[in-house]
Amino acid sequence: MKKDDASSEDVKIVEALNYKQELKRSLKLFSSFAIGFSFISITTGIFTNYKFIIQTGGPVGIWSWPIVIAGQLLVALIFAELAGIIPISGYSYQWIKRLSTPFLSWITGWISFCFLILVIPAVDWAFALVFAGLLNIPISDQSIKIIVMVTIIVQVTFNILSIKLTSLINNGAVFTEIIGIVGLTIFLFVAAFKSNVDPSILLSTGNAAKGTSYIAPFLLTMLMGSFTIVGFEAAANLSEETVNARKTVPKAVWSSVALAGIFGMFFLIASVMAIPNLNDVLNSDNPLSYIIVTTLGNVVGKLFLVIVGVSIFACGLVITTSAGRLIYAMARDKAFFFSRYFKKILPKTKTPAAATFFILILSLISTYFAESLTVLVAATALLPALIYLITVVTYGLTRKNVKFRADSFTLGKFSKPVLIFAVLWLILEIGILTIPEEFHTSTIVSGLMIIVGVISYFLFFRSRLVKRSRLVE
Repeated sequence: MKKDDASSEDVKIVEALNYKQELKRSLKLFSSFAIGFSFISITTGIFTNYKFIIQTGGPVGIWSWPIVIAGQLLVALIFAELAGIIPISGYSYQWIKRLSTPFLSWITGWISFCFLILVIPAVDWAFALVFAGLLNIPISDQSIKIIVMVTIIVQVTFNILSIKLTSLINNGAVFTEIIGIVGLTIFLFVAAFKSNVDPSILLSTGNAAKGTSYIAPFLLTMLMGSFTIVGFEAAANLSEETVNARKTVPKAVWSSVALAGIFGMFFLIASVMAIPNLNDVLNSDNPLSYIIVTTLGNVVGKLFLVIVGVSIFACGLVITTSAGRLIYAMARDKAFFFSRYFKKILPKTKTPAAATFFILILSLISTYFAESLTVLVAATALLPALIYLITVVTYGLTRKNVKFRADSFTLGKFSKPVLIFAVLWLILEIGILTIPEEFHTSTIVSGLMIIVGVISYFLFFRSRLVKRSRLVE
């Protein structure tokens, strides 16, 4: 298919869904993949959660990673199918709007909005820790929050100036992510084998569950994978800026999860095998950075930390992009506060500037009032799990009535088992992220946000939202 034909078809799809093509289409397959891969950002997720995992479950806690990957890949396959059917900005909000009720669609969009507002400071918190370590800045709540706030301002500025600039940074960050993770993995493996490491450390529980069952600590370690392997649907959120989105986005969605899972597993194994002294690592404020610098030396270790910092910055950048598109998608449906302002596109840059600036304000507020990194991380693992469950269940109930094009990405005869196992996985994941006492604060925060959303819908949006053309009847 020629480029012009693809662009023409993209425009027709948007118009068929009752919208105008306002955003600039410039993203191709690699850029679309880069968005999902950068949003996932295994370096961000692992660096953010390594301390919690190693102190909660010990080194053996890393083996919860492949379990989470398997579950999230099931979800990604379903989202890939949906992205090919409804290639439009707004992902779950738009999909459910055409599959179910206005209320369920709106509340899904609201939960997505809350997730994005919290995850930006959570990701930039990880960047701040790396940045502070590189410049030897004393780590305190105040210094970290200042770095996070400055980082958010820079990311929002890039997003408002140009989607092309943002895309270039994200494309480059894919290489830094891969180079950083693969390079670190190789170097750490070499260092481990040179020091004649005992492989049994991969099964060590550290100080966890002394004299009690290890099941609970191990389940808690799933926080790392649940926080990290989310956001793969960000590629779908930029469908209206993607060339030949119906075919391009599904490939980007599932492949970003698969590759992130593989790279992340090898890196986790290497990082544990390279531990110089387990007790020192368990007592460190920044254990993963400690392992890298101690094992590889100050110069090489910090060089890799610079690469890691670039990847984490890009992760926050693409999340900011996705958040702006979600607000824009809801605002043009009059399904968001002050819609007349947030649905506007800046003529010169073709970006939703007002919506993106609003993200800046809310992210700064979230950073200022954040109680701790653990609360942010747990909340931003739970909220997407809820979004995924609502979306998967809704789609599972209506999929039999969906008409697929001959060249669409489809799960075919595997759709039913994939849907069933995805639902079971998401229920398990939500239980893990809500029941343990360690996650009660984040559960309360998430619950309050959802309650605010329900109240807002019935007070402000119920009367104005009408059921538009649905995909199935």
